Amino acid sequence: MNLFGEDIRTDLMRLHSQTGNLTAPNICYVGNKQGIVGQLVYTFPECEHFLDACCGGGSVGYSMLTYGRAKNITLNDIHKPLIDLHKALLSGEHDINFENPEWCSREQFFISQDRIKNGNYTVKDVLYAYVFGFGNDARTYAYSRELEPYKKSIHQTICGTTLNERKQGFAKCIRYLNKIENFNDTMTFRGIDNLKRLQNLENIKSLQSLQSLQSDCINFMNMDIYEIDYSPYDCVYFDIPYETKDTKLAYYGVSFDHAKFWDFFMSLPNLAYASSYKAPDFVPIIKEIDKRVTYSANNKNSMMQKGIEKVYTNKSKTLKN
Repeated sequence: MNLFGEDIRTDLMRLHSQTGNLTAPNICYVGNKQGIVGQLVYTFPECEHFLDACCGGGSVGYSMLTYGRAKNITLNDIHKPLIDLHKALLSGEHDINFENPEWCSREQFFISQDRIKNGNYTVKDVLYAYVFGFGNDARTYAYSRELEPYKKSIHQTICGTTLNERKQGFAKCIRYLNKIENFNDTMTFRGIDNLKRLQNLENIKSLQSLQSLQSDCINFMNMDIYEIDYSPYDCVYFDIPYETKDTKLAYYGVSFDHAKFWDFFMSLPNLAYASSYKAPDFVPIIKEIDKRVTYSANNKNSMMQKGIEKVYTNKSKTLKN
């Protein structure tokens, strides 16, 4: 299935496989592959049914469909609230206002977080967790206590439902900036840019794009990767948690055994791919991709940190496009 003419599609393939500059619908999510998805999806062969086995925000699976690399896709994740958010956004069964998105306070963020932990959450609770989570981690509120009132005033200026609300928001912005002594002398260009950015609105825009997809060729699952029946899929991709000192924290409180995974990965009869920073020597590597690590708990200057994402396969010879 190609959504573009053959000549245009060929040009897109060449451009995106070289630059990775591909944009596709997705839920903003920590570890999201949006920045390198163009290079990833053109590493995989075209297929009938693609399984994104640890889908997270879904950028890889949705891109395989949007750019004609797969006719059908299945998105799976062990985190049920995330899958519920995917389903709600594609079906339209939610009460999210994309034109005038609501603000989520620090207090509301942690209330929603507790509801998710207790299993009595709504779609909006899951939305708040990812949209207003620092780096979309669904655990830490995006804005400091000092910046929260200012960011809220910007949000109100842009998203207020009435002219009066927007005027009030703008006035609050000005009052905040006037409190900063020697504003022009002390604020760097990067600092000013960070002040004016609203992560939550950027995330909302990304979520809204999911509604444009045709859901009849998209399936969802909420399963452990070791319990999935892989027989229906001719291409499988695993975006596993990176090996860190606290993988359990990064993987929804569930420990992830990397040694067990790589043995399982190599034993799969399906053509499979996985991305990570490292793997055992017996796992074939087929591609290395330069990427920027946008958020890192270990590095305060992580906005500038770079890394190399490696793509592995369980077959010594891969199918050619």
